[in-house]
Amino acid sequence: MKRRIGLLIMATLLSACAMAPTAPNPQVSEVSFGTVLPFGEVARVCDLDLSELGQLVEEPAARGYRLFDSQPGSAGARSFYITGFADDCARQLTAANVLFGTPSVYEQLHYGPGGENLPTAETDAAYEAIKARVCGTGRGKPCGRQIGKLDKTTFFVSAYERLGQTARWSEVLVHDGAVAAVAMKSAN
Repeated sequence: MKRRIGLLIMATLLSACAMAPTAPNPQVSEVSFGTVLPFGEVARVCDLDLSELGQLVEEPAARGYRLFDSQPGSAGARSFYITGFADDCARQLTAANVLFGTPSVYEQLHYGPGGENLPTAETDAAYEAIKARVCGTGRGKPCGRQIGKLDKTTFFVSAYERLGQTARWSEVLVHDGAVAAVAMKSAN
């Protein structure tokens, strides 16, 4: 009887965790335009003109977002800006290279052969919670037929401190108009 009650309590807690909304990451503070951020940090920048952000370099599959490079053609670390958030403020990060990734690609890498060897962090845990809500699938299981829904509302931002081989990068998970998680990852 005690075991059955314990299992019921555990199932209820896990269910509540999976259903809890992912709040914007508390690490995302607000800075003034022109502030240089350390690598790995993400900040909100409000009250700007899009022409100040640099060159548009990418639009992810998720609707309404855009990535701007403040110094296109540069090989060094510089500010990148992502627009399209629900609060109408851009998100700024510092990197030499930034790539967007869809949940579809993430799942091919993480749930495919060798995926268990990939580094995991807060962004992966947040993705599992979001995927559980949207797709109704369990931890470590692909989304399935609902993956198109995730691709339209969710994306990963991988930022690299320098060009070339690097064993460390920052990762940002964006979902439904907000930063869901920020993490540093390492191949070591």
